[in-house]
This record gives sequence, C-alpha cells and structure tokens, in this order.
Amino acid sequence: MSQSSTGDGESTEPTEAPTSDKPSRRQFVQATAATATVGALGALAGCSGEQGDGTPEPKGDGGGTGSGGDTDSDSGGSESVTIDYLSAQAVENAGMKSHFQDSMKVFEEKNGNVSVSLQTASYGDIRSKLSSTVSSGNPPTFAEAGGGGLQFYLNDKVPDHKPFIESTDFLPNDFTAANKESAQYRGEYWSGGGMRHTNSNLGIRPKSFSEAGVSNPKKELSTWSGFLDAVRRIDKNQDIIAYEETGVPGDLESYWGYARTAYTEGTDPWMRGEGDDKTVVVANENHEDRGKTDGMIKTCVKMANEFSSEEAAQRGDEDIPSLMLTGRVASFNYAVPTASRWTSVKEDVKFGWQGGDGDFMLLPHPKVDSEFGNNFGISDLEGVEGEHGGHMWALEQQQCIFEASDAKQNAAWDLNMFLLSDNEFVLPAWGEYYEALPGLAPKLQEVLDEYDLAQSTEQAYKNADEYGVQYSTTGAAWDVPDVDPIRWTDINETISQAIAGQHSVEETPGLVRERILKRLGQ
Repeated sequence: MSQSSTGDGESTEPTEAPTSDKPSRRQFVQATAATATVGALGALAGCSGEQGDGTPEPKGDGGGTGSGGDTDSDSGGSESVTIDYLSAQAVENAGMKSHFQDSMKVFEEKNGNVSVSLQTASYGDIRSKLSSTVSSGNPPTFAEAGGGGLQFYLNDKVPDHKPFIESTDFLPNDFTAANKESAQYRGEYWSGGGMRHTNSNLGIRPKSFSEAGVSNPKKELSTWSGFLDAVRRIDKNQDIIAYEETGVPGDLESYWGYARTAYTEGTDPWMRGEGDDKTVVVANENHEDRGKTDGMIKTCVKMANEFSSEEAAQRGDEDIPSLMLTGRVASFNYAVPTASRWTSVKEDVKFGWQGGDGDFMLLPHPKVDSEFGNNFGISDLEGVEGEHGGHMWALEQQQCIFEASDAKQNAAWDLNMFLLSDNEFVLPAWGEYYEALPGLAPKLQEVLDEYDLAQSTEQAYKNADEYGVQYSTTGAAWDVPDVDPIRWTDINETISQAIAGQHSVEETPGLVRERILKRLGQ
C-alpha cells in the first residue's frame, strides 16, 4: 500500500530515532539483569494494586482476557490520567474513524480514571511525527509505531514491555505467530503487539481469466507456470493490463510475499543467522539458496517489464481496485483481506469466481514449480519447487508504550489490551470496518463466527492458516537494528529502480546485496 495513505506500510525513507547519551538497550538490559523481574517500570510482573510509593502496577489480567473479550480495568489504581494515543489505523477509512472515536469512549467508561487523547496521522506521516515528538521530549504515551518503535526501544525511549506481557494470563501465548515474531528483538519485548495484521495474496479479475480459458482458477493458477501462461494469453488477446506490479518502493511488499513461494517451511529468502552473525542470501555465490532468492527478484522485474503499464514503478496498490473494477487491470500480487477497499469503489462488487463472471477474487500467491524457470527464462529457478506463502504485515502494526509516568504507562497498557482483546472493539473493527486478521489468535475464529465475510477476506484467512509458517513477517526474524531501511530502501527501492529501467534485471540482485551489506557494515 502506498505509504502516503494506507495502512500496511510505513515511510519508505525511514527516519532514524534520535540517538541517546544513555547506554544502549543491550547494555542497559545487561546492567540491570539482577533486577529483571522488576522491569523498566519497577513493576512486578503478575501483580496488581500499587507499589510502596502508591504508583499503580500492571494488573494481573493485563486489562483483558484472552477469550472473553471484556476489559474492565481501573488501570491499577485511582489516579486520574490522560494518555495521548497516536494512531494511523484510526483514520484508515470513515468507518474506522468513527469506530475508534466511539471505542475510546467505551474504553474510558470501562476505565473511569483514564482519558484518551486520540491523535492521528497517515501511515506515511506517523514516523516523522513520532520522531519529532520524541526529539522534543514530548512523545505520545502510546503509539502505533511500527518498525520504527524498535529504534526508539534501542535508544531507550521505549521501555521494556516484558513486565506488562508477563502480567497477563494469556500473553504471549495468545499472540498470533506474526505478533510473537514481531514484538521481540533478540528475545526482548519492545512492543505490546499489533492489534491487527493483513497478508499478501494474488488478486485476479475473474472475467479476464475466464475469457482467457481458465475454468478452475484455484488449480490452474496455483503455480507460477500456470499463472504465467494465463497472463500471456490475456496480454495477447485482451485490451487490458494483464498483470500490474505495485512497483512504488512502499508497495513492493508484494515481492516480499511471493519471494517466499520459491521456498518451503517458512525459510527466509533474504537473511539467516543469529545476533550480529548474519549471512545475506541475496546474490551470495557461496549460498545454496542464492538462485531462489535472486530468481524471484528477477521474476518481479521481468513480470513488470513484460506485462505491466509504464506507470508500474510509481503504482501504489490503492490504485488497483478502481483499475480492476473498470476492466483495466486483470491481476496483481498485492491483494489483502480488506474487502471494503473494493466496495468503496463499487458497492455491489461480485467477490469470488462467480462462474467466471466475478469482479475480484483472491487466491494464494502461485508457488514456484520445476518448469517455471525454463518457461520464463530465469535459469536460477530451473528445477526449483516451492510452496504457497506470503508476507504478513505485523511488524508495521506494532504498538509501543513510550517513557512516561508509571500511571500513564499502566493506563496505556490497559488501552493496548482493550484494542487486542475487547470484543466491542475487535469484532467490528476487523470483521466490518477494515477486514483484517486480529492480533490475538483466538479472536480470528470469533470474527469468522460473527461475520459473513467476502470471499477475498475469508480466503486470505485460509491462506494464512493453511500455509502457516510460509506467511511470515519480512524482517522481524532478522533481529537487526536497521530492519526498516533494509526492507524499504535496500530491497524495495532497488527493485523499483529496476522496474523503472534504471538498471537491468540481471544487475538487480547484486545491487540489493551491496546495499544490505553496507547497511550491516559488512
């Protein structure tokens, strides 16, 4: 999604968090290991009530429950506090805006001593807004910080969230796999999780593929060879863009998703290793998996060059619904569960195949088959077989508590738990106003039970469930401080430049590698 206006990405030019004269987060944690059970807040995990000085501590249930969905908290004490909450999700669309405003009132009613000052910014602006407020010494109490929150954590602007997580009966166990992976950095919790996730998938215009002779899309488009064959027929015989790449750097997460389809069992295509000992797979002539990763980078550029419009290098995914629903685009690889993005363009969208007469259908990313490399002229992929998979947006949605008084931090944690677990917020938010996967795993089935979801939403849920570890959050497992610059700039910007013709298909993997290694100081 384009960084300027949508919710599954962050700024493509990451703003570094301000540096600090304090010891690094690692030094700080090591120096305080003897008091780790107290945590950054001086709050004992699993306890409720007050400390000896009257300061509230995290409540034993974390302000919510894992399955019941009610949060009825007094924020650990009777002190009245006002917390500033900065969110981009709160203005994702008109329905979400109204729901957030109403939900803040519900939260305040359930937490009578807490007032919430809801502040909003677009996903394109939230990073710079956070950076400026932190630099000025006036950060929000709680914010949808995304991957930028990790930088603030490493610079001691965000406290250790482990005491809060351990104060609940169900975290981190009830986190989705994506939240478990994203909220940690080398075993330390820098975040309270993300309230929702989306994932990347293949999106098609059934009318175009039916006209091209496809009758069983789930079978015929399940492999890259099958998909390529259908796209070629559309490109040859129909007056339509057969495949449109969302090639603006902030939307090339599409590549992050289908890069995994050359692999199985959740293998990371880009980087492996522990701690500071990292092996970069991209363009690594000494690595057995180089061809898979490089081959999919070349696939991304070649698909754009052969089938996409001249605007592909600047194309954002938010452009696609109107283009597809008006018969100008037949397919793309940045389909997310959010059906409202389509109904906002056309109220009576026909979701699904509909006998070949549908308007929009969501499918898994095609998986690499052994013939694809030969069929598309990419020798790196000859004989390679993979599995369906995709990118799971979770790192982008992480929410952080910032340094503040203990009372404010405890109130912010209660708000975090409300957004994660209270059914009055969760079910309408992700089942109605912005179809997405909830941040707590038990809530997924509750959303499915509560709402009759569009084919696109339900299929996206099924893809994430059926292919499991193949749907992972790109970058979270790397555990490197500069994860966002590597993702958005070193990988995405470089591929976008190739789509724009600034360097060749063959050069692209090597340029990606050079930039990653420079970022890592290798």
